[in-house]
Amino acid sequence: MLTKSGVFWVSWADTNATNSHDVELLAEPFRSDAKAFIAALRQAGATVNVTATKRSARRAYLFHWSWKIAHAKCKPSDATAITGVDIQWDHGNDPASTAGAREMVTGFGLAVPPKSINAPALTSNHIVGTAIDMDIIWRGTITVKNKQNQDVAIPFVPDVNANRLLHAVGDSYGVRKLATDAPHWSQNGR
Repeated sequence: MLTKSGVFWVSWADTNATNSHDVELLAEPFRSDAKAFIAALRQAGATVNVTATKRSARRAYLFHWSWKIAHAKCKPSDATAITGVDIQWDHGNDPASTAGAREMVTGFGLAVPPKSINAPALTSNHIVGTAIDMDIIWRGTITVKNKQNQDVAIPFVPDVNANRLLHAVGDSYGVRKLATDAPHWSQNGR
């Protein structure tokens, strides 16, 4: 029996399709790279809040389709199925289907425009442990050591997607910024 999209699926996913924020669950060598980058940021005075690391494929599926349907990037009937997730995306009318998807996007706390213009991926680097979502904040300008142990002065930019100096320091550690998704960093920048 299918259950309509909506807030139910947020609770279901918390039990049946986990999303970790534990850096230790990341795959090597990305785990060591991410830990070194985070340590350099914290040593410089930044606050780093890790919000996601390793993600279940079923959770990625729920993220992907709820975001696309909520933002009218596809029709509810376009959503594919995945084994183990008995969800009904199409409620029989677009407003109800969109409302159910929006409940999920809000419940999951997904990044939405302008913070992210990308639907969460079905085949995310998070699934294999080579991506991390994190909020990084500080005041003024901090001096961060890159992997080559060089000091890099980085002014705070409210839009992390536009902070090219921060991206370059992350890149030196092998932690690459996806510049269209505010919290997302990965091994390959996707």
